[in-house]
Amino acid sequence: MGFVIGGTNETVVQLPCVSWLDDPTVHRLMLGQDAVSRSTSWVRGIVLHTTLGVPGGRDLRPQRILRGLGPRTATPRVGKFWSRELRHAGAHLVVDHDGTIVCLADLLGARALHAGAVNDCTIGIEIFQGADAEMYEEQLAVVVRLVDWLTARFGIQRQIPRSYRGPITRLAAGGRDVVGVYGHRDVTDRRGIGDPGGEIMRLLAEAGYEPRDFEVKEDLREWSQRQKFLNASYRSGLVVDGIPAKTTWRALREAGRVAGMWKPRPGDEDVVVELDEDVQESATGSS
Repeated sequence: MGFVIGGTNETVVQLPCVSWLDDPTVHRLMLGQDAVSRSTSWVRGIVLHTTLGVPGGRDLRPQRILRGLGPRTATPRVGKFWSRELRHAGAHLVVDHDGTIVCLADLLGARALHAGAVNDCTIGIEIFQGADAEMYEEQLAVVVRLVDWLTARFGIQRQIPRSYRGPITRLAAGGRDVVGVYGHRDVTDRRGIGDPGGEIMRLLAEAGYEPRDFEVKEDLREWSQRQKFLNASYRSGLVVDGIPAKTTWRALREAGRVAGMWKPRPGDEDVVVELDEDVQESATGSS
């Protein structure tokens, strides 16, 4: 049981996950319908969603965060729904009320159609939300652990939007120079505040994910200073552009940062991965 990455099943002991490789009842997103092949090897963002997006649109009920875990409800219903309904939509991962993670698309190879302009460079996570807009505390705790692992596994530095004020211009334009974790609501004005809502973003902030005002490029300024520090202290030879891409990730590894992450999280020491050595990408393309 595990996550499908580049066609291979990767198991993470702390994150039980089921995919179509493990269970034939799990519906894989159909290439050409709900997903297509990525055109980039640099996955630089994680987009968080809720399956209902409540509050949003005409449904302005507040989200309900219940204690503990809930029943297994989404498995395998969500993937089956996406595979049968006519809209071209679907995310890579779903986290059920009981904390079960379902992998519906290859995290590296598939561009799931989940968040419009940023689909090609992101992984989409749907947090299952019940009919009463409910989610569960322990379900959200699983989401945090999942994001911790994905950021380390794909070398995505841990930064989130400082606050929600509507779509971020750079994300709406495709997110070419944005590295981090954000919500569907931060990409498009077609989604309301409940996609994914404030609670999961609060939990990530509590876990040490750095708040950034992406609209005014606060992230680029901060990472430019860090790149200058790496160059001065470790002779890293980085281009100072403020974008923590693969070269910056490798420089952090060489500087002794566990898993190449500026902000550490529990479990980083167990993540063993080498990003693609042959492809170097920046905000302007490949080099």
